[in-house]
Amino acid sequence: MKVHWMKKISMLASVGIATAMVLSGCAGGTGASSSESGTSANTSIRIGLTPSPANLNFEQTAGQAIPQALMYNVYESLVKLNENGKTIQPLLAKSWKISNDGLTYTFNLRSGVKFSNGDPFNASTVKFNLERLNQWKANTPANLSAIDHVDAVSNTEAKVVLKEPDRNTLFWLTSVLGAMVDPNEVNNMDTQAIGTGPFTVSDYKVGSQMDLKRNDSYWGTKPALRTAQLKYYSDTTSSSNALLSGDIDAIYNFQGYDQIDQFKNDNYTINTGNAQGDTMLVMNPSKGPFSNIKLRQAVMYAVDKDRILKTVINGYGTVLSAPVIPSDPWYKNLSSTYKHDTAKAKQLVQQSGVKDLTVNFTVPTRPYAQSIAQIVKTELDAIGFKVNLTEQEFPAVWIQNTMTNKNYDMTAMWHVEARNVTNYGNANYYWNYNNAKVNSDFAAAKKAGSDTDFNSSMLDAVTQIQQDAPADWLYNTNLITITKKGITGFSKNDVGIAMDLTGVKG
Repeated sequence: MKVHWMKKISMLASVGIATAMVLSGCAGGTGASSSESGTSANTSIRIGLTPSPANLNFEQTAGQAIPQALMYNVYESLVKLNENGKTIQPLLAKSWKISNDGLTYTFNLRSGVKFSNGDPFNASTVKFNLERLNQWKANTPANLSAIDHVDAVSNTEAKVVLKEPDRNTLFWLTSVLGAMVDPNEVNNMDTQAIGTGPFTVSDYKVGSQMDLKRNDSYWGTKPALRTAQLKYYSDTTSSSNALLSGDIDAIYNFQGYDQIDQFKNDNYTINTGNAQGDTMLVMNPSKGPFSNIKLRQAVMYAVDKDRILKTVINGYGTVLSAPVIPSDPWYKNLSSTYKHDTAKAKQLVQQSGVKDLTVNFTVPTRPYAQSIAQIVKTELDAIGFKVNLTEQEFPAVWIQNTMTNKNYDMTAMWHVEARNVTNYGNANYYWNYNNAKVNSDFAAAKKAGSDTDFNSSMLDAVTQIQQDAPADWLYNTNLITITKKGITGFSKNDVGIAMDLTGVKG
């Protein structure tokens, strides 16, 4: 996920290198701004979410749950991605300039910014954070591996110097990788979250609840919310019942697609927007039955994605044909390559020459994955496979056994982070995929001199990956947020970084 859970790889984003100065626009919390009267309003909100963070340390713990709660709310970055996912705005940096050779990013920082404990934020803070990314063990630190060092020119000027041009640097600085952490508190991140943002963490009960409190000493426009209580539920039925009973006021990123109709009345507002990432069947190409490409391709033909989309998420999404989603700038519909064809799948199984077609399908304990698993098992059994389903507690067991130890033949996972396709350029990632041409295409994209060249190289990589079939990309979901009437300001779209509460009004 942003698997929600990513490890090391340099990901790409379509952010062009420019030499012009980007001028300061909005103050902090650049979602819907709140009025001055809103800052004193006694407003609170209770939000239902799944899954819960295991701790508060996104540097050492993979998954989207921690940055979803903390980014832009508690921790801030130099720059921020707006709701459409394409425009980069000022945040802790008022402005920035990129050198003609693309190697130096000069950030003009806001003055007088402090962490919630009173410690100062300055260029030395930027240097501390960006020069220690190699110590991270989670959330894809290699996306900013092009950074060589940071020069703290003054308290309000930081020069980020790259080893080589990487047109994606600004994009990844908007993410959790760009989070500015207090150097004095970095050893306490498991249990404390000390940021420069408009909220502080007042309490956290692991697996149950996180309480956010408005930071009244925040440097920027203060949020309308006085408090936000994030309540974590193990399943969608529990969260929907909590909303119906009045225990919570909103559900963010609701995945109970078969339960949405009960909220279609005058008491609730249902918002449907775009989301990042994709849900996929990951096949391990390094060992076991799926080391045979014909068997991977057989799965591509055997699985009925339209059926899965309708059955699993009631059609609230888009069927995918490759590791690319419609909002990616290099998107192309490649669905003609693998159309659902059971006869073709059986033929490929026979051509593979593999006799023992036992597949160990490790399924995380998430409703969508369990529903997908039942359909896939039926369809693969029909073409000659013997599929053994094994449930794994998510996140702890799945992340350890499947993602970290790579002990699987097949798994199902919803990866929500933006533009995760370039994990196919990292042979150490749990997908276990390695193709020299794809690696070359990704490298060309990073060094591309124009958007046209960038998108062309990315599409070349995507096309090759699809041909190799290391996964079957099923669908891209919508973002569903359900609130009580009168609650406004949730971002319509999910850009794969955070649940931004800075514009929410209860």
